[in-house]
Amino acid sequence: MRSVDVVVPAEWACAPLRHVEFSGAGSGTAPPTWAQQVLWRSISRFGSNHRFLNLRRTVPVSARAAIDVARATHAVGTLVSRHASLRTRLPLVDGGPAQQTEPAGVLPVLVRTGAGDGAEAAREVASLLGDVAFDHAAEWPLRVALVTVDERVRQVVVVFSHTTVDAHAAEVVLRDLRLLLLRGDLPTPAGPQSPEVARQQHGADRRRSQRAVAYWLREYQRLPLRPLTPTGPGLDPPLRRGVLVSSAVDTAARLIADRYRVSVSAVMAAGYHAVATRMSGRTVSGLFPMAHNRFRTEYADAVANLGQIGFCVVDLSGRPDFGELLSRVWTATLNGLRHAYYEPPALRAAFEEQGIDYETAFLPHHYFNDVRLAVGGGAPAPETTPAELRAAMAHSTFSWTAGLQQASWHLLAHVVDEPGGVGVTLTADTRHLPMDSVEPFLRQFEELLVEAAFADLPWPWSTTTAAAPGTAPGSTADPGTTAGSGSTVGSGTTPGSAVGWVADGEEIVSVPFDGVRAASAPLTWGQRAMWRSMDEFDSPAGYRVLSLPRTLPVPARAEVTAARALDAVGALVTRHESLRTRFRRRDDELHQEAAAAGRLPVLVHAVSRPRDDPDGRHAAAALTERLRAPRFDHVTEWPLRAALVTVDDRVRQVVVVFSHATVDFHASDLVLRDLRALLLRGAVDTPAGPQSLDLAGQERDGEQRRSQRAVAYWVREFAGLTPSLAEPVGAAPAPRYRRGSLVSAAVHHAVRLVAARNRTSTSNAILAATAAGLSADGGQQNCGIVVMANNRFQPGHERAVGTLNQIGLCRLDLTGRPGFTELLARAGRAALDAYRHAYYDPAEWERTFTDLGHDHRTFLAPYCYLNDARLLREVDAGQPGPDETKLRAIRSDTAFRWLPELAQFPWRCRLQVLDAAGAVELVVTADTRYFPTERVEPFLRGVEALLVEAAFRDVPWPWAPTPGIR
Repeated sequence: MRSVDVVVPAEWACAPLRHVEFSGAGSGTAPPTWAQQVLWRSISRFGSNHRFLNLRRTVPVSARAAIDVARATHAVGTLVSRHASLRTRLPLVDGGPAQQTEPAGVLPVLVRTGAGDGAEAAREVASLLGDVAFDHAAEWPLRVALVTVDERVRQVVVVFSHTTVDAHAAEVVLRDLRLLLLRGDLPTPAGPQSPEVARQQHGADRRRSQRAVAYWLREYQRLPLRPLTPTGPGLDPPLRRGVLVSSAVDTAARLIADRYRVSVSAVMAAGYHAVATRMSGRTVSGLFPMAHNRFRTEYADAVANLGQIGFCVVDLSGRPDFGELLSRVWTATLNGLRHAYYEPPALRAAFEEQGIDYETAFLPHHYFNDVRLAVGGGAPAPETTPAELRAAMAHSTFSWTAGLQQASWHLLAHVVDEPGGVGVTLTADTRHLPMDSVEPFLRQFEELLVEAAFADLPWPWSTTTAAAPGTAPGSTADPGTTAGSGSTVGSGTTPGSAVGWVADGEEIVSVPFDGVRAASAPLTWGQRAMWRSMDEFDSPAGYRVLSLPRTLPVPARAEVTAARALDAVGALVTRHESLRTRFRRRDDELHQEAAAAGRLPVLVHAVSRPRDDPDGRHAAAALTERLRAPRFDHVTEWPLRAALVTVDDRVRQVVVVFSHATVDFHASDLVLRDLRALLLRGAVDTPAGPQSLDLAGQERDGEQRRSQRAVAYWVREFAGLTPSLAEPVGAAPAPRYRRGSLVSAAVHHAVRLVAARNRTSTSNAILAATAAGLSADGGQQNCGIVVMANNRFQPGHERAVGTLNQIGLCRLDLTGRPGFTELLARAGRAALDAYRHAYYDPAEWERTFTDLGHDHRTFLAPYCYLNDARLLREVDAGQPGPDETKLRAIRSDTAFRWLPELAQFPWRCRLQVLDAAGAVELVVTADTRYFPTERVEPFLRGVEALLVEAAFRDVPWPWAPTPGIR
């Protein structure tokens, strides 16, 4: 009859189920096994990593066996009756887990219909059952599903809880299940069960544990005390896991094992340890292999979790070749596995008594777990040739799997069986190793074993140059640089630079740089917002908006040669980590990776006719257009492009184009200031400010409360905000997105006069005039304008080289029909509020407004976006402006023109404020369905007219000093 304690997870509670009864010998309580104690502590501290820990297995059933559902469920019931471990749960007793074995009960079995051999349906069911955490106190420690085809069982899916069985025990259980399906019974008794093992461990086995603990303490003293210092903020989750599936690794490992008469597992461990130590530069390091603890005869068929972590020290002094390395690893791991049977609380207590922090003691070292089913045995070494083995590498595949929040090591490797080969999973802590190092590490591991299968490899066990300590493997070649031998071509280049001639006296020099660290980090909040903009600006005209071109004139008297300037550029990139940072999309997430070293291609252009361009300005302007035209490839390209303009063999202009995804306007100024110092003095006296990776770490770890306050401000101020461009004015003409430019010296002088007269900023003057131009004839009580904030108010941010700018929401109060002077005061207060709340996590911002029912991509489109991108906005109080008559006369020089249109644009109206020679350029980008073409020029001229009038007197509502503001 059905038991009342049947627990079915909600994820498949409504699926077709059979309730299989079982009853067997053995019941009662027992303490947890030593392995269960470790797993339970991990689950309690870090949560259930069930997708990794649930053991998924599938038993194919031949069609010839003609097994129906009734026969299969009987076999499952007999299996659970036979093994007391499968009838054991882990309820909490006195605050800790205890094993509770039941004499009888009911197991829910899922039945699913499949096609063919049922394998595809079995994979789906395995995910369904395995992707849900076990309720260890209430649920049986296995889940079973039957896949039927034509009313016959073709696949049996079993998912085990790793708290009760390990991989070896799972195979013992599946072997019994196969025999029960085919024969109906088993004549031999079952092996020891989990409660029996626990009682033995808490009794007679404690002396063995004491010997193991003493070994761990003794060996640990051999390790150098070199703490693991983070190289960067890392990602979230910080531990990222890549998987290499390779038949070449499997074949090579078996060939090496046969050649040196060691186990395949030892070969895998040696190869892994070789690459890991080659990266870290450590001669003596710890290796932590997982032991199945089946050495004792009575535990050969035990159905329990006996797996525990072993520990050994591998000493690579004397630069051993790979054969000697393998011998040392084999000897050390065998010793470590012999001492991997211990009571975990006793081991922890012993370390803590010695003053060793058990939580961090093993972080700098390497964990290795070979969970293949035929460890140490299997088929003999295959016959193959070096060429065939190397050809097999072309079929290896790499992919990412789910990351982890925490582990006891910064580097972990797992080896599993895969069809036709093995799967090697490398887990790397991105706070210590960049995510970019994971795939190169695995590829080097594969390459090492393939080479060692047929050749004796001397230290450092590679026919290629090893990566330098602390750098990512495979990071020595940089896409986008000019190939070269490393020798210098000509006499005007810097040592170590590679040169490729282009044409017409131009050359590209590959300038080396060498920074401190290779590291990973999430994108900064500003970068995330900018990346979204890059997706929206999918047009050549849009690419220009997302690059920051800057030109640095070099005085002739400085006598700067090309070699000196190239050295300065290399030193600049070395100094600023942000300039050697690229974007990566790994594990379905975008993040940034800083390279420790590399090369930057720099174009050197010699002016052919100095008398026509004596200071190189014309050449610099042409180079700027060339460098900014292509869209940045943020995956392969460095985030800046550089060119030198030489006149009579001296550098007169340096052209730099930055990616706006890596630096903002303020940061570009900081970088140019440093470049100027490096060009003229050869050094920068002050340390560099925070870089992009530093900012990303601060935002993730310390700025969340600020973000929450900012998002709450947005929600509060957006409520009831009147849109300026809510309704279309007609059908959208072609082209739809038009751009109009007004270059005005009058605006340049007027905003300074307005700011000085009203003790405010020039930006606030433009903000108030924009609001007036948008709302004077609307009768609305408020006006919403989206502004760009540089977010430099935080301590240290004024020196940061990164992208910090984000949009803020400015809500201007228009009640009472204020005059322009009052409007200006209100604009100042509203702008200050907007800037104070423009530093936030874009993901949190998007979630919040989505939850409120808004489309976060489009809900701000009806509001004007104002971006004051001028570099010099301050008012010089000692410099008088023109008088009223002269300022009005200057308006006659104002020029309007149309700029190239955009193919698409997210805003209905954007006003950019840009620097121009002795003037200000106002650029409107208009969605002409809402902001018609015929309104663009009058709007800009109306803003100009209002500012000119307000420079000398207050302008009453509706702020129209002259006709034609509309």
